[in-house]
Amino acid sequence: MAEVNLDEPDRKLGSYLSGAEVERLREAANWLRLHRGLRFKELAQACEVAEHTVRNFAYRKSVRPDNAVLGRLYKHLMRHREMLPEGFFSPVVAPASEPAEGLIGRLARYDLIKFELPIAESDVKRIYDRYSGYYLCFRRHAAGDVVCVSWLHVLALRPNMKLSRWGLPLPRFTILVRHPDRLDPDTTHSYIIIGYGFSRNGRIYLCGQHDGELKNLILEEPAIAKFTYLQGLYLATAEDNHEPYAARVVCQRLGDQVSRDDWEAQIGEFASAEFSKRFRNAKAITSSLGKGTLRFDNRS
Repeated sequence: MAEVNLDEPDRKLGSYLSGAEVERLREAANWLRLHRGLRFKELAQACEVAEHTVRNFAYRKSVRPDNAVLGRLYKHLMRHREMLPEGFFSPVVAPASEPAEGLIGRLARYDLIKFELPIAESDVKRIYDRYSGYYLCFRRHAAGDVVCVSWLHVLALRPNMKLSRWGLPLPRFTILVRHPDRLDPDTTHSYIIIGYGFSRNGRIYLCGQHDGELKNLILEEPAIAKFTYLQGLYLATAEDNHEPYAARVVCQRLGDQVSRDDWEAQIGEFASAEFSKRFRNAKAITSSLGKGTLRFDNRS
């Protein structure tokens, strides 16, 4: 991306940006949301533009916003480029006739992996029609008497989306996971699992990845239309020895419109005593989770 004078007026600066550079700004907004937890609302506030403008731009509902918006977004990202991978804004050259598939391919380089799942359209739409919303996910840690609490967001599909025509959209769920750093217990690291979900034979499958490793949730569909809890299995890789393990998981539905800010203090890892203090439903959750996890490091 060519360097320009950040003291230029917003509109004039935005007019300098080529189509390829505008696409790189779009990728940056999505990367920050998925990997840094920076919501579009927060990015819009930092740039002093309307939230829906940033959201529509990121979701490709707007091909090229007003030049003033592009200028403000460019200035903000240039001034905080340490939040992005090194070399993210290296010079980009894209042909003018580049198809949409090429744009998605570039996004894939930043872990927006487009899985091609062999499933029917009804299997995909069912989960997003019925289970979209926000959840807290509870599971046992792979080692020790600790409860891990994660944040799950299942995004809804657009009502008029035809999967058979356009194929799978970009990943439709995210799981925010936090765990304390081993060297400094006061510092937390976060990572986000992204992927797709589908429903089949009475089960919900959320299939995603983090740094190339598969992370999966398999949940039982509830028998009733209104539900609060989903139960199932969390399949992942242990942090200490990188061996696969399975743990029971309980997902508590919070609703369709929930702010993560209200739940920040409840996301992380908690010893049993602390977990009981923080959550009113701790007794029911720990009873459902059982005592331990199933590990495979002692295979014969």
